[in-house]
Amino acid sequence: MDELYNYILSTGVIIPDTSIILGDVTGEYQQTFGMDLVTTPDTPQGLLIISETAARSAVAENNAALANQINPNYSGGVFLDALLDLTGSERIASTPSTVTATLTGVSGTVIAQGAQASDSVYNNVFATTTDVTIVDGTATVVMNSVVDGPIAAGAGTLTQILSDIPGWETITNEYAATPGTVTQSDEQARFLRRVTLAAQGLSTAEAIVSALYLTTGVTSLSFLENVSSEIQTIDGVLMVPHSIYACVNGGTDLDVATTMQSKKSSGSAYNNGASMTPISQDVTVPFSGQVIDVLFDRPDIIDIGVTVSIYVTQPVQDPTVAVQTAILNYAAGLISGLDGLIVGANVSPWELGGAITTLYPGIYVQNLEIKNITDAGSYQYTEIEIAPWEIANIAQSAIVVTVL
Repeated sequence: MDELYNYILSTGVIIPDTSIILGDVTGEYQQTFGMDLVTTPDTPQGLLIISETAARSAVAENNAALANQINPNYSGGVFLDALLDLTGSERIASTPSTVTATLTGVSGTVIAQGAQASDSVYNNVFATTTDVTIVDGTATVVMNSVVDGPIAAGAGTLTQILSDIPGWETITNEYAATPGTVTQSDEQARFLRRVTLAAQGLSTAEAIVSALYLTTGVTSLSFLENVSSEIQTIDGVLMVPHSIYACVNGGTDLDVATTMQSKKSSGSAYNNGASMTPISQDVTVPFSGQVIDVLFDRPDIIDIGVTVSIYVTQPVQDPTVAVQTAILNYAAGLISGLDGLIVGANVSPWELGGAITTLYPGIYVQNLEIKNITDAGSYQYTEIEIAPWEIANIAQSAIVVTVL
């Protein structure tokens, strides 16, 4: 018996098959109450056996889950935060959505910081970020959503005043709110850790990529280098001798350029122009005062359409929304073990189908095809290739679901 419940061994944590535990518990009951004891689930003793089996299985699973918290590929929560800290990184915190609002009312009226209004479509609440005084009947102020994340407020919809402030008469917004972000998930944080392991290094491709991923706002990138003394075309990118190429999604031009300049080898050249949005950014070297023109690309967006036919084998509240949610989660890198749609990553119909069944095992994917909307392509079962200067994008409206 002692050996049976020693689940933590030098080789790792053991999770016994539930049927084995059930057999062990049944044997214990029969040894205690007699071998002729009826142990079927429709008897009181059978229910007790099942309950004890479930409890012992839960302990083994808990042990395994806890042991895996030291493994950065499986850990989560505060355990993963501690592992990220070992390499000088941390998960990206949530941010609010922001919108610039125009207020009208009696001149001299002070709208205090924290005054609230909501949009007329979703009733999402926004609050002023500073005190503002209405002058000549109008004022402009930046407002943040009171809840972090991509909180919607379409152009002209922020019209409902919630705070009772005498003299404040109307509010509106000329432009839609800029979406905020949610706290980085465990899956996204694990990806961040994998691509920033060399953040303390210099010169190597891995060190440059790691530093770029730690640059504020950067979500994904591709990186190439030409180590030869001749002009070469590498993965479709024309590169001058002894040079590097980066296509970076997110972050400010100055932040990205500063990171590249600080991490690359001295004297190596830059490239850009493969994409439709080449960047040329001057960076002042802090040690020499020299101004360096850093070149890189911003990715071209390739819009992808998806058509999928499914059978629902287990009840799902809304199969269409479920399928769309699974695909969008995959695209955002929210499924464990899958990077999602990052710069230079091909789009695979098989991975999209796998994302659906991973999140919703009760949905059977009979058919799934994809197409390049940007180039007016036709639907296909094969991968769509994405160049190093491109990034695929899938909008919810581009996912057509047929429930059979």
